[in-house]
Amino acid sequence: MNASPHTPAAGPPPSSPDRVSDERVAAVLADVATIGPWFAVATPAASGTVRWDALYAAPVAGGPDPLGRRIDEVTTALGGDRRIGASVAVMGLAVRIVSMPFAAVALHGVLPSLGELRRDPGAADPWAAALPAGTTGVATPDVAVDPAAAADLLARELADAHLEPLYAAVAVRAAVSPRVLRGNVVSAIGGAARVMEAVRRPDRRRYLALLDALADHPVLRGPLPSGATGRLLRLDDTDPDTEWAFRRRSCCLYVRAPGGGTCGDCVLAGRA
Repeated sequence: MNASPHTPAAGPPPSSPDRVSDERVAAVLADVATIGPWFAVATPAASGTVRWDALYAAPVAGGPDPLGRRIDEVTTALGGDRRIGASVAVMGLAVRIVSMPFAAVALHGVLPSLGELRRDPGAADPWAAALPAGTTGVATPDVAVDPAAAADLLARELADAHLEPLYAAVAVRAAVSPRVLRGNVVSAIGGAARVMEAVRRPDRRRYLALLDALADHPVLRGPLPSGATGRLLRLDDTDPDTEWAFRRRSCCLYVRAPGGGTCGDCVLAGRA
């Protein structure tokens, strides 16, 4: 059953974001977790968890390298091309990083602090995200009023806490185009919106407004030219409730893997 749409109070964005209590953040996390497993972030984090950003540390000869190991695993599973393995590994990590905050901002106007994101390497799902007890956040502008300002806060938090360090960490482990990696992240945001379409359809205008503002956000595309990451397509641009699709402007390289193919949002989709 579809949930009722959220109606946060409208108003101009604050000059400095207001802090949101840990109780409010916990309630938001509980709600967005019901959307699906990509969105679930456990709190409080279990005792065996480690910081997510430890993945981005430079590899040390003979030492643990969980990011490198993950790239190796995906590379082997997809036929041995390390560029493909690294790209698809980043896509999987990006889904876990972006889905929860995207939904939290779109539905609740709350951006939990992402710097303390954690995971449990020994768990059945070692990539399931968690946050420690007491995690707070900031209030974002209402996406129904100022999606650009809400997107700006979200994009900067994602980039500073995780995305830019992730890109740098991957670059020393595999030769993958920044266009591919940045496209993967924006594709993951589009995928989060598509999942929300199935269970939060009454909130469509909210999450599509945020997706539209993020698709070509300069912080997410970095040094790439405008339009290089992706865009939201609507059947009728004059109707906010029309059917929609997200089309990225690069390929994640899965099409080059043995038995691979194009993803639904791929720039190559529909080509002969």
